[in-house]
Amino acid sequence: MKSAYLTAGMRLSRFIKLIMKNGMSFYPKYLVRFLFLFQNGIWASIFHRKEKSVYEEKIKDYKLPDDPIIIIGHWRTGSTFLHQLLAIDPNLVTSNVFQGSIPDSFLTSRKSYEPIMGRALRGTRPMDQVTLSMDEPLEDEYALFRLSSYSPLERIIFPKSNEYFLNQFPGFLPEGDKLSEWKEAVKYFYKKLTLENNKTILVKNPFHSFRINVLNEIFPKARYIHIIRHPHRVVPSTIRMWDIVGTQNAMNRKWIKPNIKDTSDLLLRMLKKIDIDLKGLPEDRYYEIKFEDLEKNPVKEIKSIYNHFNVQFSEEFDKQINDFLISVKGYQKNKYTMPEGDKLEINNILKSWMTEKDYSLD
Repeated sequence: MKSAYLTAGMRLSRFIKLIMKNGMSFYPKYLVRFLFLFQNGIWASIFHRKEKSVYEEKIKDYKLPDDPIIIIGHWRTGSTFLHQLLAIDPNLVTSNVFQGSIPDSFLTSRKSYEPIMGRALRGTRPMDQVTLSMDEPLEDEYALFRLSSYSPLERIIFPKSNEYFLNQFPGFLPEGDKLSEWKEAVKYFYKKLTLENNKTILVKNPFHSFRINVLNEIFPKARYIHIIRHPHRVVPSTIRMWDIVGTQNAMNRKWIKPNIKDTSDLLLRMLKKIDIDLKGLPEDRYYEIKFEDLEKNPVKEIKSIYNHFNVQFSEEFDKQINDFLISVKGYQKNKYTMPEGDKLEINNILKSWMTEKDYSLD
């Protein structure tokens, strides 16, 4: 089922609490989504109890690695492509679609889910032509939402107003006791991910762009890769993405896609926050890359990242990257024709930053 995938895999108790908190519309489309998620939550709860009985003590006693590589940056900047490339490295471990979708039980439940999910996850993502499969890299926001019941994604599922949903979550973090729960969810998820391999963690999540200081508390030696791209590509693509995600996941009729101004404002606010937070770190812990450079020469740019972080770039990794690039050679990016008025609005908000980064205003 392509609809309601943001909450599919969430345990029943958490899903019901979200419904009780936010309500839902009782039109047939939303009732079908509710019933799908309800039965899905039952299975998620059953498998969680099984996994807890096997792994609870092992996870509790396991020491979490403290030096992940974390990809940050706004949505639609090419972070997925960078994530795919780095995930090929056999020395790194990152969350995949199955683990992010079933975070409560992915260590023990794969054989049970695979027949269904394997058939459902065919083709490409709804917002672009990126391949879907259970083992494709996936940003960890989906797992953390299912584990902690907190994410700005909640306001996509339960829209409340015409306001850009991301503006309702200034720091993209919960407050008080909920923040502690969120931190524990991060630790729990990555302990499970490294429990049986102890590799270096690779994280990709645009939401983490506002969470650098908190992530540094969890991972004291974290390293950050900030990927940027021309705003004329980023802004309209982001609006299209959120509109697709909102249409497929909303549990009421109030979803409205973001506009150019709000999306551009949020992009600028994120860029400023990233700049402030990264400059507070030693230079060997952060690296900025342009998508345009990565697209032009992926191997060269990945080598530059590894050299900056003093990480070995192996011959095996080099060969695997080139094999992957051959496999995606026919990939077609989404094309947009942007009205001149929209372009001027983006320029008006981001002109200073675009000039600093040598991005054309045309």
